[in-house]
Amino acid sequence: MKLSFIDKKILALLKNSKAPLSTYQIAKKLKITWVTASSHCYKLKSMNLLQNKYEKSKYGSRGKVIWWIRK
Repeated sequence: MKLSFIDKKILALLKNSKAPLSTYQIAKKLKITWVTASSHCYKLKSMNLLQNKYEKSKYGSRGKVIWWIRK
C-alpha cells in the first residue's frame, strides 16, 4: 500500500509528539474529520506503522483509541 498525504501527516504528527495521541486529538491537530483520522490510523496499523490501545472513559460509556508510532 502507498502512503497518502494524510498518512504522512499523521506519522509526522505522532513522531513529533511527546505522548501518544487519541484519534480526536489527531483529527483536531490536522484539521481533518474524526472519521478520516480513524480510517487512516487503522490503515497505518495494518501496515505495521502504528500501534494503538483502547482506553475506557472515566465519564460516560465511550472510550477512546490512543495511537503511537510502532517501534
